[in-house]
Amino acid sequence: MKQAGMDLTSGGIYKNMMKLALPIMLSNFMMTFYNLTDAFWLGKLGENAMNAVSVAGIAFPLIFFLSSFGIGFVVAGTALISQFKGAGTPEMMKKVVGQFVLILIAFSIVFLTFSFLFLDGILSLLHVPDAIFEVSKQYISYILVGVFFMFIFLTYQSFAHGLGDTISPMKIQIISVSLNVVLDPIFIFGIGFMPRLETIGAAQATLISRIVAAGLALYFLKKKTSHIIPNLQEIKPDKILLKKILDISIPASIAHSITSFGFIILQGFVNTYGTLVISVFSIGNRMMGLFMMPAMGISNALATMVGQNLGAKKISRAVKSVKVGMVLVLLIMLVGCSLLYFFGSTLTRFFINDPAIVGVGERMFKVVSFAALIFSVLFVFMGVFNGSGHTKPTMVLNISRLWFLRIPLVFILSGKILEFAFIRDSFLNGILTKLSIPLSTHSYDALWWSMLISNVLTTLLAVIIYRQGKWKEGKI
Repeated sequence: MKQAGMDLTSGGIYKNMMKLALPIMLSNFMMTFYNLTDAFWLGKLGENAMNAVSVAGIAFPLIFFLSSFGIGFVVAGTALISQFKGAGTPEMMKKVVGQFVLILIAFSIVFLTFSFLFLDGILSLLHVPDAIFEVSKQYISYILVGVFFMFIFLTYQSFAHGLGDTISPMKIQIISVSLNVVLDPIFIFGIGFMPRLETIGAAQATLISRIVAAGLALYFLKKKTSHIIPNLQEIKPDKILLKKILDISIPASIAHSITSFGFIILQGFVNTYGTLVISVFSIGNRMMGLFMMPAMGISNALATMVGQNLGAKKISRAVKSVKVGMVLVLLIMLVGCSLLYFFGSTLTRFFINDPAIVGVGERMFKVVSFAALIFSVLFVFMGVFNGSGHTKPTMVLNISRLWFLRIPLVFILSGKILEFAFIRDSFLNGILTKLSIPLSTHSYDALWWSMLISNVLTTLLAVIIYRQGKWKEGKI
């Protein structure tokens, strides 16, 4: 089988970027389709539909939080492999893979142990309604095991992307998600010899699909990228390289974990409004993930292009790649966000055809469409910083966007902050009361408006950091 990868230090930038980005977009779309498929079929469970969709919605930010600690290593894998490829040092690529074998083993043990020990306590802190507490626990337990296999695939994907191969991971995603699409209705509703498992069936289908994805990732690693497979000597701990990996991965991991913990706080806020708002929030998260696919694809492609060109010391080509990526993102997202704005109610009705839920969903998408457009620009800058290995700016942007802006704004605009005694008795009470008046009829709309405001302010900060130019230094 032919070795995979692309040399991105020469040739047309637009052509190279689209070759990289299109498979990533499709691959990311297929990844999001895991949750979309679950939400679609669970929404067809009749009187149990709202509870079932709520369980899947609660699981989304929690799994994101528990798995986020490992995401930083994925960022480091792409950054280092791409820069060493650009520098023409294949022996260093093998050493990087060797260190990742050690990291994956250690992380998996810690991740699974921590997750299962504290699952009950986390669900209680989230104010999960008693009616869906046990089924949420069972659903999430299956998904947690699946996260281990997901990391095997994501680690392979990070190496492949760094080499300039985005087609192989895409093929794996297509096979895995297609399997999930087939298994979901069989496991949820029960067909033939299979019993009706409802919500738990969706989790089991996802687990099986992720096991298959991990197996295929190992197969592709051996067959298409054998030149980066380390020998036993290269799997031994390398202090210098491990430090380099940690320098890149720790800020990225902190950013993802603190950000995802923030989404758990938001989920707890959502849960106080009951299953109607939980369902809409769940649908909104999934649709945002879907419509952000182009920006995410170009951002990931840009990370690889920036990495390889910085490794080859072609700074001006890296800068030009950023400009091309920004233009592509804006053109594509203008179309996607227009669809969100004008057809929000139709998209909501696709999942749950309930008038109350459709009304809230339509109002949500009117605001979220603008938030997504701004967020896509932010994604471009994050791709630049991650590809260069300078993940501290990404950490600052992620934490600021959620903890310093969105979460405080949610409580302020909804009026929930006025429930705290120290606020009621302070001089701020009058000011905060006035700020909450515009959304007093539907206070949970603060979720969408806080997203828009925080995205605008964080993107302005990203522009400032980018123009400082420290990202041009690379990390090798």
